[in-house]
Amino acid sequence: MSCAPKTKRIGKYHFPKLKWGLAWQITLWYILLLLLTVLILSALTYWGNSQALHKEEQQVLESTVTRVLGVLDDQMEGQVVDIRDPKTLKGNVPKRVTIQLTSLQGTVLQKAGDLRDQLPVEQQAGPEIRVLNDEDVYYMARPIMSVGKQIGTLQALIDLEDVELAETVFLRQLFWLGGSALLLAAIGGFILSRQVLAPLAELNREISLLTANDLNRRLPLRGNGDELDLLGQTFNHMLQRLEVSFKQQKTFVANASHELRTPLMVIRGHADILQRWGAEDPVIVRDSATVMVDETKMMTKLVENLLTLAREELQLTLVPLNLSELIIESARGLPFLRSFEVKYDLLPDIEIKGDELYLRQLIRIILENAGKYVPLGGRIRVFLQSVEDTVRLIIEDNGPGFPPDALELIFNRFYRVDEARSRNIPGHGLGLSIAKRIVEAHGGRIWAENLEPQGARFCVEFPKDTLGAI
Repeated sequence: MSCAPKTKRIGKYHFPKLKWGLAWQITLWYILLLLLTVLILSALTYWGNSQALHKEEQQVLESTVTRVLGVLDDQMEGQVVDIRDPKTLKGNVPKRVTIQLTSLQGTVLQKAGDLRDQLPVEQQAGPEIRVLNDEDVYYMARPIMSVGKQIGTLQALIDLEDVELAETVFLRQLFWLGGSALLLAAIGGFILSRQVLAPLAELNREISLLTANDLNRRLPLRGNGDELDLLGQTFNHMLQRLEVSFKQQKTFVANASHELRTPLMVIRGHADILQRWGAEDPVIVRDSATVMVDETKMMTKLVENLLTLAREELQLTLVPLNLSELIIESARGLPFLRSFEVKYDLLPDIEIKGDELYLRQLIRIILENAGKYVPLGGRIRVFLQSVEDTVRLIIEDNGPGFPPDALELIFNRFYRVDEARSRNIPGHGLGLSIAKRIVEAHGGRIWAENLEPQGARFCVEFPKDTLGAI
């Protein structure tokens, strides 16, 4: 299999597919966000500055027109105004403003300003932007009144060359400032992103060094409580769970191998006997066959238990069940209980929604566990209790009980107390693990206790929200 990087084909050329690191991605997004911010702020600033410049030019034009018309009004004194008088415009027209006075027939009577061409003759217009001689200008026109009659018109304009020049300079400044800001943002963003991601890179290096034999290691934490610390804590908790699970798995495999090795050795030994010289002796054949069948049954049960424990989730078929009746029926199928004194103290009106087969298996596992250690003629008590929001199934015996350090371990796979390691007491140490799986699948919990002066008690607790009166 080739390990060459993926390429994108364009024609007959191949270009490698770029892979952006997290630092570059953060920097790129930072630049794009800053670019968008700069563009919006620059556009708003440019627009506001342009509006202010145009407003200023418009005010200059309007004030000039108002001043000229005011001069004409001052000349009236009850007589017709002479709009040909050059004093009308002299000293009243600022730079860049052009004023034109025309008669009613459209004849230009006098003019002041830099523009040589004749202005458009109108009686009333503007102020508005127009294009005159391929240049943008502010233009306006007003009538000239005298003694209640119109005697002419006034046309005025102001060129916007200075405004356009100021806009160009301002736009160039915005461009350079924006470009410089983006360049600094790219450099600073990359440096900052590398600094921010440095702990993550260190975390990655530590994780890459972990192997199945190093699950006892933990990632170093900086102790500042940030997101990276939380990630490290979560990963350390996961490592702790993995370490426990891995140790349990190793123990599980070792114990399973040990438990399977013994019956296989027995079967192989009897098979060798039959193969060599025992096939002609009917007694040896019968005894070997009996032993091989018993060992095969033991292996079959062990494999079934292992398969039950290997399932991620138990597939339950929940139906309403009378818990008291289920206990009686489950115990009735266990003939070894006839060797003991069994007492029942059950609540008759308790119903639970559960899987009948799994709950039968649960009850039999606990009763079988009690039967292994209770001496002949011993006592076993089975009763139900209603405790607050739960119902408890309790099975007690007067056997030797458990070592104190074993109470938390007896539900582990293949765990058996030391006294039970002998093959004189049947079992593989899987029953209570299966019982715990069944109880937890029904939303309950199970635990064991020692009784005084001797004896053991198993408690199975189901929540009442899955129970109801019949």
